[in-house]
Amino acid sequence: MNTRLLVALCTALAAPMAFATPSGLNNIPTADVTPPGVLVIQSFTNFGNDKDADLTLGFKTGLDLFGQKFEFGADSHIVPDKGGPIVLQAKYSLPLGEGLPTLGLGVANIAITEDDRAGDPFSYLVLSHDFGGLFRAHAGYGFQTDNNSVLLGLDKTVKLFERDLTLRSDFIQIQDESQWMGSLGFLYALHENVVLESWASQPFDDGDTIYTVKLNFVFKF
Repeated sequence: MNTRLLVALCTALAAPMAFATPSGLNNIPTADVTPPGVLVIQSFTNFGNDKDADLTLGFKTGLDLFGQKFEFGADSHIVPDKGGPIVLQAKYSLPLGEGLPTLGLGVANIAITEDDRAGDPFSYLVLSHDFGGLFRAHAGYGFQTDNNSVLLGLDKTVKLFERDLTLRSDFIQIQDESQWMGSLGFLYALHENVVLESWASQPFDDGDTIYTVKLNFVFKF
């Protein structure tokens, strides 16, 4: 598996949003999906000025059904406290044609039981487009009870020590569209099977900076 493929499949929705993590940028999903036959095990932590470090574990994988590309996955808070709940995500990726964007349709933060629910499911649609290798742009909208949000993002891949380094930034509305949160981060393939991600998220008007570090362990089967 080449490094560019690892970079494309391992980006993910940020942990501060408390959703199961579909492929995306820092805090937003994109139209990317994990390739079929690939399993990504994810481990990530968030920390900041007034936030103790935590730990979340999860996975995602891709499916090719009748020529259509899907992704599904799950994750769960591990520490601190007692951990849980387990939440699920699923996504469908649809190329719109040559020279056109790819459409992603998905839902995240799906609780297995009512007792496990920590917020309502987050449904979204997003368009992702590669502008001739100069950069990729992403725009979409998320739907959640009392927390709808515009989703915007950019990413750019460059070479560092002969490996792909993806620089990325995104913007998402939070707190029922009352303010925006921006982020800046990177993704780097340390090894064919290990990808490091890290980013900082900052609300525009009120709130502390949250830092996220994630390791992705990639397996092909």
